[in-house]
Amino acid sequence: MVRRKSQEEKPMKLAGKTDVGRVRQENQDDYRAGELPGGAVWALVCDGMGGAKGGREASQGACNVIEQVFQEQYAQCGAGQEGAFLKKALISANRYVFNKAAHEESLAGMGTTAVCALVRGGEATLCHAGDSRAYLCRDGKLTQLTHDHSYVQELVDCGTITEEEAEHHPQKNIITRALGVDYRLEPEVTSVQLQAKDLLLLCSDGLTNMVPVEQMEQLLAQGPFYDLPDRLVDAANENGGSDNITALLLAVEPTEVHHG
Repeated sequence: MVRRKSQEEKPMKLAGKTDVGRVRQENQDDYRAGELPGGAVWALVCDGMGGAKGGREASQGACNVIEQVFQEQYAQCGAGQEGAFLKKALISANRYVFNKAAHEESLAGMGTTAVCALVRGGEATLCHAGDSRAYLCRDGKLTQLTHDHSYVQELVDCGTITEEEAEHHPQKNIITRALGVDYRLEPEVTSVQLQAKDLLLLCSDGLTNMVPVEQMEQLLAQGPFYDLPDRLVDAANENGGSDNITALLLAVEPTEVHHG
């Protein structure tokens, strides 16, 4: 299906892929994306954790809640309220996952990371909890927009270890902030102005742990836009595929928006 170009904003293209990887038995990642009134778009990646059943339940449940918030409450999101709207969406999902884990013994301790983007008026507003990331690709260079909520990132922040040491740290998987783990959640919000030809990448750590930034930059510089998520996922699998992999891309381009 092809939708017409919005006259109000630079049109956006969306493309995403999720894959179980080469080691895990099931895919506990989930993602959503869609168009909104006025030419805006939203995108979301969640990476579940907490046992065989819990991780999948957490990521899918969080995605469902956040998608519902966009469907039912986005009309009330006025100019300048994007960050508050996204925080509200993630906090709603946090409470849903937390309550479900508290009432179902088999799901005890489950949680999920989340990174969510709302793009409108030439600006991308991001809200996240955990180590799923957002990157801006501009002129072939990737810039990480989100700050990992993880034990290893805290070690880097206080100078205990270097960025290079963090890449292979044995406790890299310890998350310090996530949806569903605590009834209270303080998601982090950031924003960036977008330009024509910018790419916004939302992804789980199954991509970033497997594919170095330099290789991601090379892959994003090649081929048609709608092939890029496949290229990123294939590279992660070729490099070991030790975790579930999700790559979701948004492009600012003067073209029509396609949904495959």
